[in-house]
Amino acid sequence: MAHDDTIHMAAPAATGGDDAAHECVGRLAASATHELQNALAVIRESAGLMQDLVSLCGEGLPHRDRLCTMLALIQEQVARGGDLAWNLNRLAHAWEEDGEAPRDLGAVLEEFVALARRGCAMRGVELVLAQQGGDGPAVRVSAPGLALRAGLLRAVRCCLGEGLTDDSAGGSARPATGGTLVLRAALRPGKPGGVPGVELDFTPPGTRAGSGATELSTSSADIARCMQACGADVRQAEGAQLRFFLPCPDCTA
Repeated sequence: MAHDDTIHMAAPAATGGDDAAHECVGRLAASATHELQNALAVIRESAGLMQDLVSLCGEGLPHRDRLCTMLALIQEQVARGGDLAWNLNRLAHAWEEDGEAPRDLGAVLEEFVALARRGCAMRGVELVLAQQGGDGPAVRVSAPGLALRAGLLRAVRCCLGEGLTDDSAGGSARPATGGTLVLRAALRPGKPGGVPGVELDFTPPGTRAGSGATELSTSSADIARCMQACGADVRQAEGAQLRFFLPCPDCTA
């Protein structure tokens, strides 16, 4: 996806404390990730040149197979790092999203999932972005960028068991040790044009689709209460799976 890589380093306008801090972090992160992308590009081009040279040397080059394997691994990891840097750069510009211009919610989720996947994996939870089905229009929202992502992160932390320490969840924390969390942009009825938001399908640890289980575990019930405290609509989907709908904060479709 195309975006503006221009780094604006002009003196910031006078803003409130939080806004100034967000702008500072955003500008510095945008600058650093831009340079990181440049560094990765140099590594990618150098590895590509080395692959060409190895190919020209033919089968007589000592350790040729090992060199090819290592160079292919370098290219694979450069591509992985480039994707992370790209999405981190998009996050760095989130403070500029003041909610005036509508944007594709699916693109925001793509960025969020790419950056949040590792934290979920450390708790054993697979974080997945569901592809938008059909030929329907994209869900577009006008929402403050940081508030939108903060709401998403809080919801994901609830599913991981990290948000279960407040009174709304009984004061107990039960970190996840497995399961799957699927995110998708959605539009639900409720007002003219619909209510834009994010659907989260959570399969708790030990739960399988079609298993016939219908009773929620204590930890799943705590997660449901935590999500309600976040403002999400909570439903029990197939079996003991949970489906949440989190409306976008202060947004219009």
